[in-house]
Amino acid sequence: MNMDPLSLALTEIAETKHLLEQLITSSESFDYVKAKSALTQLNRKLRALGKLQSKYQRLLRPGTGGGPTERGNICVIDFKATSAAAARGSQS
Repeated sequence: MNMDPLSLALTEIAETKHLLEQLITSSESFDYVKAKSALTQLNRKLRALGKLQSKYQRLLRPGTGGGPTERGNICVIDFKATSAAAARGSQS
């Protein structure tokens, strides 16, 4: 299944939140087995998210040929350039 970056991020956030809730709950009730399991899953998620982060950062780098379809229709906006242009326009 090929999800768009926003849907993927929302799914990963929800799963991570659930794992953290499990970890907190298990540590409050001193459930070592649940806590260890949640930590193992969080470590796996950490590696998976690191790979996803690298993938999307590579696609967002200028000059890598990441067109709209390759980049998941993500458009990076340089707000500094936009503000400077707006400031110049209002001074005229």
